[in-house]
Amino acid sequence: MAQFVVLERPGAKGAEEACFVRDGFSPIALIMPLLWLLFQRLWFEAAAVFGISLLLGLGASHFGAAGAATALSMLVSLFVALEGRNWKIAKLRRQGYAERAAIAADDLEEAELRYFSHRQPDAENNAEHPLPQRQWDKPRSIHTPLGPTIGLVGHRGED
Repeated sequence: MAQFVVLERPGAKGAEEACFVRDGFSPIALIMPLLWLLFQRLWFEAAAVFGISLLLGLGASHFGAAGAATALSMLVSLFVALEGRNWKIAKLRRQGYAERAAIAADDLEEAELRYFSHRQPDAENNAEHPLPQRQWDKPRSIHTPLGPTIGLVGHRGED
């Protein structure tokens, strides 16, 4: 079962503003990281991966370490495969999207069905039967009453 992150623009009217991003490892990004980044329109990240690949190739030819360059290139590909979808979520947040839900589903169609079946209808369309506020719409505090903590313990870093 996969995890999908749902992002919407604030004040979105309808399903066309919802964006579903599958969270987790991307095998295609492992095989072709630069093309995957360009396809996802992650321009800055694609330029960074291209620059790192270019530097690795130049370093390998200058120092004669082709094996090390190949291993480091595979590490870059693995990093893109693991973090690429998080970069896409961060890009959408910078564009004004807000995270609305995290849904566990087998595929995109099932994630859409689960999300839209629990979505609150517009107030003007269904004013006589309002639904309760969704859990992900409620503001969440990241601080305890005593202040921010480190890890799972109550230490606040005052030592």
